[in-house]
Amino acid sequence: MAVVVIILVVLGVSARETEFSLTTLFQAGNAEAVTRFVRGLWPPETNVKFLRTIFGLMVETIEISLVGTALAVLVAFPLSLLAVRQRGEEFSRERLGTARWVLRWSLYYLARAFLNLFRGIPELVWALIFVTAVGLGPLPGVLALAVHSTGILGKLYAEMFESVDQRLVEMVRSTGATEMQVLFFARLPLSLPVFLSYTLFRWECNMRAATVLGFVGAGGIGTQLMISMKLFRYNEVMTLILAILILIALVDILGQFLRTRVLDAPGKCLR
Repeated sequence: MAVVVIILVVLGVSARETEFSLTTLFQAGNAEAVTRFVRGLWPPETNVKFLRTIFGLMVETIEISLVGTALAVLVAFPLSLLAVRQRGEEFSRERLGTARWVLRWSLYYLARAFLNLFRGIPELVWALIFVTAVGLGPLPGVLALAVHSTGILGKLYAEMFESVDQRLVEMVRSTGATEMQVLFFARLPLSLPVFLSYTLFRWECNMRAATVLGFVGAGGIGTQLMISMKLFRYNEVMTLILAILILIALVDILGQFLRTRVLDAPGKCLR
C-alpha cells in the first residue's frame, strides 16, 4: 500500500511540475490551430513527381537503417565479448596471474564504459554531431544509428552470453577448449535464436529512428517531412505520414517473416 501511495504522489508531483493538463489542448486558440492543421492534411498530395521523390527517400531510409545496423553488429559483437563478466576458477587472479587478471578486468570496464557512452547519447544528438563533422546527407544518419545501436546491441549481446547455461560452458571448457572455441561451440550456438531476434528488433527500431533523423539533416524521409512542415504544406505532410506508416508496416511484416523462417532454422536442424 505504501508503494502505491508513493507512486501516486510522485506521479502527482510530476504532473504538476510538467504543467500537464488535458484542458489546455481544447482551449479556443489551441483547438483552432489543431483544426486548421487537420484540415490542411486532406487531401494528401498525389503529384507524381512528389510521389517519386518520396519513394526515393523511403529507399534511402531503408538503406540508412540497414547499413547502420550492420555496422553496429560488426562493432558490438567484439565489444560484447570483452564486456562479458567471466566467472569460475579459470579467471581468478591466482590462475591468470596478476598482469593478465588486471588486463582482463581493465578491458571489461573499458568495453562497458564505451557501450554506456554509445547508448547513453540519443540518435538525434549523434546525428547532430556527425552532421557537424561530415555535413548533411545520409552518412551522418548511418553513423548515428551505428554508434547508438552499438551501445544497445553490445550490452544485449554481453548479457545474452552471460545467461548461457554455465554447465554446458564448463563441459566444453573441460575438454581443453580455448575461450574462442567455447564461444563458437557453446555460447554462440546456444544464443543464436536470441542473437538474431535482438538484431532484427534493433533493425526495426533503427528503421523508425531513421525516419526522424532527417529533421537534423541526416538524410531519409524525415528531411522532406521537416521541409513540408516548415512550408506549411500539410497535404504533403499527410502523404509523408502515410508513406512512413506503410514503410514501418512493411518492416514489421518482414521482421516477423524473418523471425519465423530464420529463428526456426536452428530448431529444424536439431530435429
